[in-house]
Amino acid sequence: MKTNLLLLSAILFLSCCKQVSTREERPLPSHPGPIKIAGAYALLPLTKVWIAEFTKTHPYAQFELEGIGSGRGLNEIINKKIDLAMISSEIVSTTDSLLWVIPVARLGVIPIINNQNPYLKEIMKKGMKKDDMADLFAGYPVKTWGDIYGKPASDKVDVYLRSDSSGATDVLGKYLWLAPNEMKGYPVEGEEKMIESIKKDPLSLGYCNFIYTMDPSTHSFRTDVAIVPLDLNQNGNLEPKEKFYDSIDHLQRAMWLGKYPCALTRNLYFAANGKPDTREVVEFLIWVLTEGQNYVAPQGYIELHSFEIPPRLYALKNISGSN
Repeated sequence: MKTNLLLLSAILFLSCCKQVSTREERPLPSHPGPIKIAGAYALLPLTKVWIAEFTKTHPYAQFELEGIGSGRGLNEIINKKIDLAMISSEIVSTTDSLLWVIPVARLGVIPIINNQNPYLKEIMKKGMKKDDMADLFAGYPVKTWGDIYGKPASDKVDVYLRSDSSGATDVLGKYLWLAPNEMKGYPVEGEEKMIESIKKDPLSLGYCNFIYTMDPSTHSFRTDVAIVPLDLNQNGNLEPKEKFYDSIDHLQRAMWLGKYPCALTRNLYFAANGKPDTREVVEFLIWVLTEGQNYVAPQGYIELHSFEIPPRLYALKNISGSN
């Protein structure tokens, strides 16, 4: 009797295993038309590279890509006008439950000035204190470049501020302890217009995402704007531990290690309205989290931490039925 029970158990076990192993995976449908991606200017250059590389091995996938700002991208995905939104700002709790969101890279925000600023030598030597920068972006008290760097000249600091809904503005505001509505400056829309405004005004102060301070083709800093070093301990002088602005690699490493203020770096995201449910979108997202990470650092971004990737891959592969 005992032998018969053991034999019956073995037969049932093998039967169950056979049923599991022969379960048919339902293939995902093909995407109807091109995958529409829009949103943050911060993620636009990297997404261009990802699409170009992905379509080399997945030629059946088609894309439409547009930079419209993080805020507009969020509205577009909520209203189902696009397939993926590029998000660089914090997603508020009222919309978080509507979206399927994954981090895809990290990026830093950098204060910038005109490379012909008459105080450039002092700025590069002493850096800028957080308190001085906060006062400038708050609009009070009105400070001149001479006030900040101990010169008698009365050259007013011309502050420029993104007028569109921008993740870079949110990040800078939090670092300076300023709400977006407390920040003041000449309004400019978009990253490129910010750069152009800084280039035209020798007394300007602005900010941008790190990638817009570099030329990816040469992996060097652009020469028409200059990065403002941060005087982190606010002692009026850049110390050796605060000097990591001499190369892109050194500054990226400082961001990765947390030597550059963590408050000025943040995750960038792709967001979908509900779980992605077409073959091309799922395959693209899986690729971005795996092979696509090889293109992150060369473009001036920071790779995801290793612990961030596996749970997102697991969720995507469950959608696609992959192992």
